[in-house]
Amino acid sequence: MSYFIPILLGTSREGRFSEKAATYIEKLLRARGVETQLVDPRAMESEISHEKIEADDWCGTMEKADALIIVTPEYNHGYPGVLKDILDSAEEECFRKPVAICGCSSGGLGGARVVEQLRQVMIELRMPPIREAVYFSDHKNLWNEDGSIKDPGYENRVNKMLDELLWYTQILKQGRETLPFPA
Repeated sequence: MSYFIPILLGTSREGRFSEKAATYIEKLLRARGVETQLVDPRAMESEISHEKIEADDWCGTMEKADALIIVTPEYNHGYPGVLKDILDSAEEECFRKPVAICGCSSGGLGGARVVEQLRQVMIELRMPPIREAVYFSDHKNLWNEDGSIKDPGYENRVNKMLDELLWYTQILKQGRETLPFPA
């Protein structure tokens, strides 16, 4: 069975380290034969106002998606406002699709607080968050000049997360296709 799992970047800020983490996850996901794409909030921002999210492409992406991976920095113990705007713009398209959340921070917790907060938001959006998460800590020192990761232990962590996400993706895709959702 083939799947489409986009990877949503959680911020549009310049100099974001989370883009390196998202690209790393994208590479490991593609190695499994999963169709994916990076979804960049910068591409959704209106040229007129950086506060308005253009949701048509995002809604279409999530309508086709079987699951979602979010890679986001933690800002002041929370998630970026642009991420909240994006998630709120495609509620129905996200229903009953599992989500994996990865946090990024310059500190030692790797965005643990943002992951916990987003799990609550995902439940409200009817997107079951999986248990496994990846925390990219000490982001400034985690990457080589060429964008590769310095700590080889992350490959095992990401693959463990992907194993769980793909299991839920298979089960929930079958459920969406065969079972009516209770009113």
